[in-house]
Amino acid sequence: MPSHGDHRGTEYRFEQPSRTHPYDLGESCSLGDEGDNTPGEGHTPAKQNVFRTRFSQVLANLAIHLLVLDLCMSFAFTTIVIAALLDAEVAEGKDELSINNNEASWLGSIAYICQPVGSVMSGAIVEFFGRKWSMIIVNAPFLLGWVLYSVSNSLTMLYITNVILGIGIGFMEAPIMTYIAETCQPDLRALLTSLPGIMVQMSFFVVYLMGNVTTWRIAAGISASLPVITALYVTQMPETPIWLLSRGRTEDAERALCWLRGWVTPDVVKEEFNQLVTYNNATSKRNPVTSPMVQFSSLSRNQEDQGDKENYINNEFHSNATERGMRAVSTTPTLADSDSSHCNLEIWREMLRPPTLRPLMLVLPYFLIQQLAGMASIRPFMVHVFRELGLDDAAEWTTVGSAVIGIVGAACLVSTVTWLGKRFLSLVSLAGNGASCLLLGIYSYVVLRPGGADQLSATWLPLSLIIVLSFCSSVMFEIPWMMLSEVFPFR
Repeated sequence: MPSHGDHRGTEYRFEQPSRTHPYDLGESCSLGDEGDNTPGEGHTPAKQNVFRTRFSQVLANLAIHLLVLDLCMSFAFTTIVIAALLDAEVAEGKDELSINNNEASWLGSIAYICQPVGSVMSGAIVEFFGRKWSMIIVNAPFLLGWVLYSVSNSLTMLYITNVILGIGIGFMEAPIMTYIAETCQPDLRALLTSLPGIMVQMSFFVVYLMGNVTTWRIAAGISASLPVITALYVTQMPETPIWLLSRGRTEDAERALCWLRGWVTPDVVKEEFNQLVTYNNATSKRNPVTSPMVQFSSLSRNQEDQGDKENYINNEFHSNATERGMRAVSTTPTLADSDSSHCNLEIWREMLRPPTLRPLMLVLPYFLIQQLAGMASIRPFMVHVFRELGLDDAAEWTTVGSAVIGIVGAACLVSTVTWLGKRFLSLVSLAGNGASCLLLGIYSYVVLRPGGADQLSATWLPLSLIIVLSFCSSVMFEIPWMMLSEVFPFR
């Protein structure tokens, strides 16, 4: 068996995987009791403080929650703007705006129309700048958008603001879930990927509350502080180790991994770091690391007898190898490897291969159903929809109440997803959404249409259905985002 000092020409033999997702980076690179990480004879394994290990990951992923807060406040803000400006009476001599139904429709739709543009660009930005700097850069359009909102004096400015915010929302999608997937361990990932759902509902609550207690311009000015706070916070967080390895920055990856595992010394994360290096060499065509133990700078200063070290065999890569009819993947750099780019044709071909195509075909319909079957489709016009349902003067505060119910639903998801599972929660929340939407439609047709049965009017009925819809929508909202960080291969 070759030593770690000589990896050129080394072939890694892959055995049968024992886990569900062979490309789950967190699984293959986890710490803890999984796998056989028995050290060489005479070596005492380093101990980890469980609290420090988890606290450092929670601290790093708090940056994600700040980004989610900013993102979803942008989505919710059109609700209070349209509520304030639709058919508003403009007092003479005052710098106020008024919009009609057609203009309100465009104002509520522009951000959604522009979001895919940012989404397409997001992947390239994340790969080029890295996860950390991407999370800093994406704050720029939000800061500009909030400032423009606070000084807007025409419909054109409002449209331009929503274009900027819509592109910014798309920009932010890739860094958010990628950072969680590449920094946290498997036992924390389900929790950390579900916590942003609570932040989503909290952002709705904050925006709707500000819309009730102050003007929309002042609310935009207050919101402008959030991108600044987020950018400053992210500067203190580490880059993801696997991205650093993919760029050949091995020492930086070592330091980042030590930070993420509780500010520990390199010997504590030796096993995980070796797995990361092996994973990077097997999956990345850019800057393969040919000698992980030599590149592991601190360990190279204090190495044991080379005979005690074993080549790590990563079971997680077997699925990809067997699908292509291979039993080994060489880590020897080639000319083709050094000249290849992350944006070449091979990357796009990966989209059509089963390991990527199968989860993609699972996630895309889920997002479509989520958008059509919940609160998202009526969010820009929530206040006016609630008024049409007979809530009248209580419509504004009903939006605040719906956000509170959403927070409760998101908290229920966090607390139950590990033992109820995503499938069961998806079916229950989808059934709740469908039933509440159907009953609201029947009630509107029977009671609220011209010439309808006014005597059957009951304010409590639509209010109750709105509560059910808000709860089920909040549960269903976060599940596909959780899936994004679990089902796709790193490449």
